[in-house]
Amino acid sequence: MTMNNIEKFLKNSNLEYPLLVMDLSKVSDSYKKLKKAFPYYKIYYAVKANPAKEILNCLKNQGSYFDVSSKNEINLCLSESIDPSFLSFGNTVKKEKDILWAYKKGIKLFAFDSIEELNKIEKNAKNAQVFCRLQVPNQGANWPLSKKFGCSKEMAKKLLIEAKKKNLSPVGVSFHVGSQQTNINRWVESLKLCFDVYSYLKENNIFLDFINIGGGIPVNYFDFNFDLKIFSKKLNMEIKNIFGDAPINFILEPGRFLVAEAGVIESEVILVSKKNNKDKKRWVYLDIGRFGGLAETESEAIRYKITTVNNNSECSPVNIAGPSCDGADIIYEKYNYQLPKNLKSGDRVRFHSAGAYTSVYVSDFNGLQRLREYFIE
Repeated sequence: MTMNNIEKFLKNSNLEYPLLVMDLSKVSDSYKKLKKAFPYYKIYYAVKANPAKEILNCLKNQGSYFDVSSKNEINLCLSESIDPSFLSFGNTVKKEKDILWAYKKGIKLFAFDSIEELNKIEKNAKNAQVFCRLQVPNQGANWPLSKKFGCSKEMAKKLLIEAKKKNLSPVGVSFHVGSQQTNINRWVESLKLCFDVYSYLKENNIFLDFINIGGGIPVNYFDFNFDLKIFSKKLNMEIKNIFGDAPINFILEPGRFLVAEAGVIESEVILVSKKNNKDKKRWVYLDIGRFGGLAETESEAIRYKITTVNNNSECSPVNIAGPSCDGADIIYEKYNYQLPKNLKSGDRVRFHSAGAYTSVYVSDFNGLQRLREYFIE
C-alpha cells in the first residue's frame, strides 16, 4: 500500500514542511492498471502533471510515451534519454522558433487547431505528422478546458485536408473532455464527433492513423470514488459501437491518473483562530496554499481528502487557508470540511492524491517556504 510506504518514510524522517512524498511504485502500478484496461492503446504521459525526472524515468521504464507542451518539457525528456519518437508536441499554441527547434531535435508529431498554427508547422517542420484537436463538451469536469482549445468538427475536416495539401501528414484527431472528468458520456459524445471527422476524411482519401482521446480520467478525491474497471469496460464497448472494425488506433494522454494517487502532501498548521466569538467555523491556516502548490483549489474545484496526523478526536467545521498575504489564498470555505476541535499550531495535516498539478504550481510569492518533493520506491 502506498500510504504505508509514505507513512513509514514520514515517520522516519525529520524534514521541513510543507513536503510532497511521491511513491514511484504507485506510479508504476497506475500505469500497469491503465495498460491492462486499455491494452491496445498507446499511453502518452502528460508531463505537465508532474515533470519530475524520477517520474519520467519510472514511466520510461514501463514503456510510456510522453505528451509535451513546451521546449523545456521536451528538453527534460531528452535529457533523460527518452527517444524523440516517443514525444508528442501536444500544445496547440507554439512559438515558431520552438516548432523549428523541436523538429530539429527529432520531434515529428505536432498538434494544431487553427490555420495559423498549421502554417507555422508547415514552415518549420516540413513533412511532419500533425493531428487536429477538436473542441468538445466539458460538463462534468472539475477542471474544464473546453473554451481555450480545439476547433469545431467542420473546421477540423477542412484543416486536415489543408494539411495534406501542405505536404504534411494528417495522422489523427484529438480531444480533451476536461481534467477530472466524472461523466463518461463526455467521451462518448466526443468519440462520435471524431468518427464523423474520420469518415469524412476517409471519403476524401485521407486515412487517419489514430484518435487521441486525451486525458481526464479521474482519481479518488474527497468527493469522488472511481472504478477503472467499470469505466474502461463501458468506454471500450462504446468505442466498438462507434468505430466498429475501422482500422484506427487509439491514444490516451493521462496525467492526473498516473501520478495523483502516488503523492501525499504533509503540511504544518500555523494558526487556528476565530474572527468572532460567535463564529461556528474556525479558520485553519496552513504552511501551504494556492500559491504554494494547491492552485487547483481555486473555486474549490479539486477537493482533496485531508487527514490529520496522530489526531482522531472529534471534529467540527473549518475554513482552510494558506499562509500568504493574498486574500485569495483560501483553500476551502464553501465546502464542508471538518478537522479536530483540538487542532492547534504545530499539528500536521495530509492532502491525499496530491501528486498531480501541485509541485508544478509552486511560486515564490511572499518568499514562503517552497513545497519540497521526495521520492520513494
